[in-house]
Order: sequence, then C-alpha cells, then structure tokens
Amino acid sequence: MGIVGIRTAILVVAGLAWCGSVLAGGWEERVFNVEHFGARGDGLTDSTEAFVHAWTAACGARGASASLLVPAAKSFLVGPTKFRGPCAATRITVQVMGTITALPASAWDRQNYWLMFHQVDGLTVTGSGGVLDGRGETWWSNRCRNGDSLVLMNCTNLELSHFSSKNSPQMHIAVIQSSKVNVTQLTITAPGDSPNTDGVHIDRSEDVHITGLTIGTGDDCISIGPGSRFVNIDGIICGPGHGVSVGSLGRHGAMESVEHIDVRNVHFINTMNGARIKTWQGGRGYAKSISFTNINFTNVENPVIIDQFYVDRGVVPNAGAVALSNITYTNLKGTSSRKTAVDFDCSDSGSCRDISVSSVLITASDGRGTEARCRNAQGKTSGYVYPRIPCLS
Repeated sequence: MGIVGIRTAILVVAGLAWCGSVLAGGWEERVFNVEHFGARGDGLTDSTEAFVHAWTAACGARGASASLLVPAAKSFLVGPTKFRGPCAATRITVQVMGTITALPASAWDRQNYWLMFHQVDGLTVTGSGGVLDGRGETWWSNRCRNGDSLVLMNCTNLELSHFSSKNSPQMHIAVIQSSKVNVTQLTITAPGDSPNTDGVHIDRSEDVHITGLTIGTGDDCISIGPGSRFVNIDGIICGPGHGVSVGSLGRHGAMESVEHIDVRNVHFINTMNGARIKTWQGGRGYAKSISFTNINFTNVENPVIIDQFYVDRGVVPNAGAVALSNITYTNLKGTSSRKTAVDFDCSDSGSCRDISVSSVLITASDGRGTEARCRNAQGKTSGYVYPRIPCLS
C-alpha cells in the first residue's frame, strides 16, 4: 500500500469514531457518537467505559466546538462517571437525545454522584427528548447514602437545557463552585415522598440564571446553598416538593453568606413550603438582598416562611443565627392549606431586619381566614397585605 493509501486508511478508521457537520461558517464541528465507542443502547449493557472514551475524544478535539452524542430512541446504562476538563474546544456540547439510565444502587462503589462534569468551561448539556433516569427507587427504600444525579463542579459558561431528569437517588442537579450558569426548559420529577431529591441545588456559585423549569420532587424544587450570589430564578412551576429555599445556612456554627437572590414568577402547587429561608442556630454570617416577586400559591402548607431554629445537637438554644436583611416580598397571592400563611420565626439575636412586604393576599384553601405568625422580625408593609403581619410596621 502506498503512502496515499495508508493515509486514506487512517482517515477511514478515525471516521468510525466521529462524524462531522459543516456549519454556516464553513468549519466542521466534530460529533462523537457514544455508539461508535462501544456503547450499547439496549438498556441492559453497561456502557460506562464507552461514555468515558467518547468524552475523552470529544474533550480533546481541537477547534471552536465539539459534541458528544447520545442517540435518540435508545437507553444507555451508565455507572458513576466523572467527565473531566478542561477541554480543547471553546464550546463542548453533550447532546442527550436518548435516555441515560443509572446502574442500580447495588452496583455503585460508594460514589456520592452519578454523572459529574468537573472543570469544564463552555459546557452545554442539552437534548430534545433526552432523559437522565437516576433509578432512585433502588436507593430510597433502604435510605442509603444517596448520590446526586448530575453534578457540575468548577465549571464556567455552563448551559443546561431541554432535557428531563427523573428519580434521582438524591439531588437531581447540583451546581457547585461554578459561574455564568444558565439552566432553562428542564422537567425534573420524582415521587413526593422520595427523600432528598432536590430539583436544582446551587452551592458556592454566582451569576446563575434558572428559567422555565417544571419541578416536582420529594424535597426543595430549588435550593440555594452557602456562598451563592447573584442567582435569578424566573418562571418556575413547583409541586410537589418543599418549595424554593434559601439555605439551610450556618450548620455546625459555620460562617456562611448568600446575597442577591431574585425569585420571581413562581407557581407553587400542593407543596410543603413556598418561599422559604432557613438557617441553623449558632450559625454565623449573613443572607441579604433576597426578593420574592409575583408568587402564586395553590394549597401550599407554608406559603411564606423564615425559620431560624434548625438546631444541631449540643447547640444552646438562641445561640445566634445567620443575619438576614433586606428581604423583600412583593405581589404574593393564592391559598394556604394551613391557617398560618406567613411565618417569620427569627432568632432572639435580632438577626431578621429590613423585611419589606407589599401587596399580599393569601387565603385558606377551605375558604376560611388566614393569619401571620412572627417572632423577632423587623421591617414594614405597604399596600394591601393579608394576612396582617403584626410585627411589621
């Protein structure tokens, strides 16, 4: 075989592992199909190794962009996997067109995550019709130490869109120590009694935008953890679940901070909580500049709640708490399943200040009246506010 023939053979072999598509600019995006690396979409064969090899090839591909493709109409069985960066391409996309199904709990090796993307800049995870199936039912009954389904750690310029996540062992999506994050148009589901199955958890991250999600789980629809700032949540349907929660903050006396959180246009349906802020006694630090705007409640157990009385063992009651300030509630309406529709339960240390409540109408689901309960909260109301909040001027 001549030199030209050898080169042709090499290109043919390489072409088996990837395919390209010519874009408008004239350059070619490399698309790496997991099946070309040995993945079997039969829902029975462990394809973990094939996914790792496909990711290694896609992440190492040079150019403006590269993609890892999970084909439609197939189910791929994958165990706990870390997809490591940084990658060579400016933008790397994971196209989840089919279903990725987790191995059952018995096959995990004490990992606290299922799929993790670590230190990947310019990552998009998307896919019309794509599903992440965490098979959490294999964990929940035994109360195992569950793992989170999809973890994004130390990533920047991150986008998650147009796929579904169901039955996570624990949290469905955890965004950790990441920035410039856009999460949009996702459907996240788990039974209402499934433990710790938060929809989206934000931890030590900033510049996060969450829009257009439909979430029904056994825990918080969205939880915002310590070290998070500039988080915008807009257009969410939540239920069942425990609401949108800022916290919990300050456990084991930790010094923690959260600031500039904007939650708007959320509809809570048959949830345990609605707009919630929760901290631990003995904690330190602050949570400030938090707003809830245009919120609807349908048969919610605790529509508006601040709870500063989570207690660790050995902590002296009223030992101080994370300081809350500049908390704003505007245009809240709907129904409560309990008589107490607004509950501001703050520490004796004067840690709840500058609470502003405007335009609120929350009635009882059974047609009766509602009330507000408050302790140690300071602030003001404006416009029509029902139920009346006695501790605010």
